[in-house]
Amino acid sequence: MKSKFTLTIILLLLVVCGQTAAQDAASASQRANQQYVLFESERDKGGTPDAMYAYLLESYQEYVKVLAAPGNESYLRGAKNRLRNMYPSLLDAAIYYSGQKDPKGLDFAAAYIELPKLRIFQDELLPRASNYAVVVYFAAQSAYNQQKYTQAIDYFQEYLRTGDKTQEKDCYVYLNMIYMAQKNYAEQEKVLEEAIAKYPTTLDFLYNLVNVHIATNNMPKLLATIDRILEVDPNNMQVLPIKARILLMQKKNEEALEIFKRLYALEPGNFEYMTGLARANFNVATEIANSGLKIANDTEYALIRQRASGYLLDAKDLFLKILKIDPTATMYMQGLAGVYDFLGDKERYTVLTQILADGASFDTFQERFDKFMAENNKPVQPQPDAAPVPVPLEPAMLVIRVDSFMDSNNNRVIDAGESFAVQFTIENRGKGDAYNLRLRFSEQQGYDEYLDGPRELDGGNILAGASKQYTFRYLVKKEMPTALAKINIYAFEANGFDANPAELVVNTQEYAMPRLQVADYMFVANEGSSITRNGGGQLKLALQNLGAKTARNVKVNFKLPRNIFAVQQSEMMVDSIAPGDVAVLDYAFVVNNRYDSDSLAVMVNVTEDSHSSNLNEAYKVKLGDYLAASSTINWGQNIKKNPVNAPKVSLGFESELLENVPVGAVNPHRYALVIGNEDYSRTGANAEINVPYAVNDAYVFGEYCKRTFGVPDKQIKVIPNATTGMMHEMLGWLVSMASTDPEAELIFYYSGHGNNDEATKEPYLLPVDITGKNIRLGISLANLYKQLATYPVKGAYVFLDACFSGGYKSQAPLIAQKGVRVVPKVGMPQGHTLSFSSSSGDQTSSVYHDKKQGYYTYFLIKAIQDAKGNLTMKQLFEKTNADVKRATALIGKMQEPQYMVSPMWTDWENVQLRTPLPEEGAAASATH
Repeated sequence: MKSKFTLTIILLLLVVCGQTAAQDAASASQRANQQYVLFESERDKGGTPDAMYAYLLESYQEYVKVLAAPGNESYLRGAKNRLRNMYPSLLDAAIYYSGQKDPKGLDFAAAYIELPKLRIFQDELLPRASNYAVVVYFAAQSAYNQQKYTQAIDYFQEYLRTGDKTQEKDCYVYLNMIYMAQKNYAEQEKVLEEAIAKYPTTLDFLYNLVNVHIATNNMPKLLATIDRILEVDPNNMQVLPIKARILLMQKKNEEALEIFKRLYALEPGNFEYMTGLARANFNVATEIANSGLKIANDTEYALIRQRASGYLLDAKDLFLKILKIDPTATMYMQGLAGVYDFLGDKERYTVLTQILADGASFDTFQERFDKFMAENNKPVQPQPDAAPVPVPLEPAMLVIRVDSFMDSNNNRVIDAGESFAVQFTIENRGKGDAYNLRLRFSEQQGYDEYLDGPRELDGGNILAGASKQYTFRYLVKKEMPTALAKINIYAFEANGFDANPAELVVNTQEYAMPRLQVADYMFVANEGSSITRNGGGQLKLALQNLGAKTARNVKVNFKLPRNIFAVQQSEMMVDSIAPGDVAVLDYAFVVNNRYDSDSLAVMVNVTEDSHSSNLNEAYKVKLGDYLAASSTINWGQNIKKNPVNAPKVSLGFESELLENVPVGAVNPHRYALVIGNEDYSRTGANAEINVPYAVNDAYVFGEYCKRTFGVPDKQIKVIPNATTGMMHEMLGWLVSMASTDPEAELIFYYSGHGNNDEATKEPYLLPVDITGKNIRLGISLANLYKQLATYPVKGAYVFLDACFSGGYKSQAPLIAQKGVRVVPKVGMPQGHTLSFSSSSGDQTSSVYHDKKQGYYTYFLIKAIQDAKGNLTMKQLFEKTNADVKRATALIGKMQEPQYMVSPMWTDWENVQLRTPLPEEGAAASATH
C-alpha cells in the first residue's frame, strides 16, 4: 500500500509539472502576441517611438521564451511567423536608438542579429539588410562601451565574418583591448596575429604583441616580435631599448652594445641609454679580459688587454657621467672601481673602494682623492712622465694601409645614428725601429665634429720589418649631414719618421626621419559657395611626407571654436605616409547661429611615432567668402639631402602666373571688385553654357590686385559666380568707396558671359542666375561707366574678359543668332574711366585651355609679370593686344583686344598700376 501511494504521488507530480510547462508556453505566447498587437497599434496610429519599440522588444523576448519552453509544439508556428514579421522592425528600432545614442539600441541590434540564428529558423535563411555589417559593428561597439565584453566579442567576431572591410581594423583593436583587460593572453595573442597578417605594417598591433610576450615572460617570442617591428622600422625607438635590455639579460653583450650605441647617439641625454651603454661596454670588456686568462703568451695577452681597455675607457667616461647625475648609484661606482683596478690606477681604485665601504656619495671623490694623494706625498698626476725616446741608429719607414671600413648596416655609408669603424695596418719597412707612435683621425671638412669617439690612439712601438693593426671606432651623431667625408689617418713617430697620411673617402647620410608638412589646404562649403552660420563645410588637408622615412601612426587632431561642431571624430589616424606620398583628409563641421565671429579657425595638431614631425597650425576662413578657388601652395622642392619623390601637391588652381608675382607698395586709396562668372547651371532648363576658367581668371587677377597693385585686403572683393543681387550690391559697394576718398582709384574686373539686348543692341554683363532672355536684369556697360563716374576719382579701371557679339568663350553662341553676329552699341566711359576689353564688337573671346584661363586675362597678367609691374597703361594695352592677336590667330579665332577712355582723361597713357616700394623711391632719389 505504501509503494502504491508513493507511485501515485510521483505520477501526480509529473502531470502537474507537465501542465505547468504547458501553461508557461501558453502564458508566454499570449503575452508575446499581446505586446506585438500593441506594437502594431502604436505604429499604425503614429505613436511615440519609445512606446512602440518597448512593446516590440518585450514581444520578441516573450517569443524567445516560448521557443525555450517545454510543451511548446502548438505555439511554434505562430511564434515563427511573428518573429519573421518583426525582423525588419527590430532593425528600424536599432537604427532609431543608435541615432539617439540610447543604450537601448544594443537590445534591438542584438535581437536583429540573434533572431536568424534561432533554431526555429535553421531551415530558413532570413534576408539580411544591406547595412547588416553596420548594425553588427554598432552592437559590438555598444556592448563594449557598456562593458558587456562577452557579447562584444561575439559581435566583433560576427562583423569579421561578414567580410566587410570598413571597420575590420577597429574590430581587431577592440578585441585586443577586451582580451587585454581580461588578461586572456592566449586569445589576445591569437587575435593580434590575425590582425598582423592582414595589416603587417600597422605597428600598434605588433606593439601590443610585445606587451603580451612581456606579460607571459616569453623571451623567444618577445625578441622575434621585436625583430618583426624592426623589419618594418629599423630605428624604432620604442622597441630597440627593450631588445637591448633583453640582450644584456641574456649576456649577448656585443649585440646589446651595438644597439645601445645607436640609441645613445640619437639621444645622448637619455639616462637609460647612457647606463645601458656603460654596462654593455663594461660587460664586453670583462668577456674579452676573461678570455685571456688562460693565454700563456705575454704578447697575445697584452693584445687582449689592449682590446679590453678600449671598451673600459668608454665605460669609464660613461660611469663618470652617470655618477655626476646620480652620485649615490652604487652599481656604477663599483663598475668604475673595476675599471680603475684593471687599468692599474691604484690610487683612484683605493679611494673609490673606501667610498663604497663608507656608503658615501661619489660627490666626495675628488676631495678624498686630493687628500689621499697629499697624505702619500704623490703629485696629482693622472699619468707618469713618458720615458725618453731612444736615439735612432737607422731610419724607420712607416706605411699606412686601410684594411676595412665597417658600419652597422653594411651599406658602406656613414649613417647618422649608427656606429662605424676603420681598421688599418701600419707597417715599418725601414731598417730602424719606430717609437711612441701617435695615431690621429681627422676629417678634412670638419665633419668629425659629428663623430663621438677617440681622435687619437697610442700606437706604441713598431720594430723594423714588423706591422701592427689598429681600429678607430665611432658613433655618428644624429646631426650628421649628407655629404662626402674625406678621412685622413696620420701616424706621428717620436723621432720624426712620420708616415704619409692615408685617405678614405666615404659618403655620409643624414638621419632618416619623416618630415610631415601640410602641402596644401582648402575650405569647401557643404552648400553653395561659402560657409555661413547654420551651414557647414569641410577643411581639406593635403598632408605630405618630405622626409626620407615612412611616417607611421600619424595622428591628426582637429579643434574647433565654440558653437562650431564636428560632424565626425576630431582625431583621424593614418597608418603610414611613405616618403613623397600625400594623405588627403576631409574634416567636416557645422556652424550654428550663435557663432559670433566673422571668421573661424580650425586648430590642427599632427604627430607621428618618431616625434620628428609635430605640427601645430591654425587654418582660417572667413564666413561668407567664396570658396571655389583656393590659393595654391607649391610644395615640390627638391630634397637634395635625402632624395624623395615628392610631387607638387595642390588642392586648388595652379598657374605660373602665381609664381614671381611683382610686389608693389600698399596703396590705401585703391579699391577693387573682381568677378568671375563660370557656373551658369543654376538657371535650370534655360541654362546657358558655362564659362570655362572664369573663376581662375578672377582669382589670378585678384592676387595681382593685392600683391602688385597694392589693394589692401579689406578693400577688395573677389566674387566667383555672382548672382544678380550680388553683382548690383557689390558694384554699389565699389562706387560708395569713392564717396569719402577723393584720391580713390577703382578697379573693376569681370570674366564671364556678356551679351547685348536684341532690341537696343546695348551690351550687358550676365550674372550666373539669369539667361540672355532676361538680359536687362544684368549690368549694362553704359550703367557701369555711369556709376563709376558718380564721384570724382583719380582713376577708374575696367577690365572685361567677355564678348558681346552673341558668341563667347564656350562652344556655342549664348543666344542663337542663326550665324549672324551682332555688333553691340557700346557706351562711352565717363569722368576718369578707362576700359580694356578682350575683343572687338563682332568677335568672340576664347579660352586658353592649356593654361586654364581666358586668352585675354592670361596675356594681360603675363605682360604685368614679365615687366615686373613696371609698365604704363599704354604699354600694357599694346603688349597684351599683340600677344592675344598672335596666339588666337594660331587657333583660327582672331581676337583683338580694345580699349576705350573718357575723352576728358588725356594723360591716362602714363598711369602705372604698380605702386613703387619705399626703398625704390629712396634709391631713385639717391641717383639724382
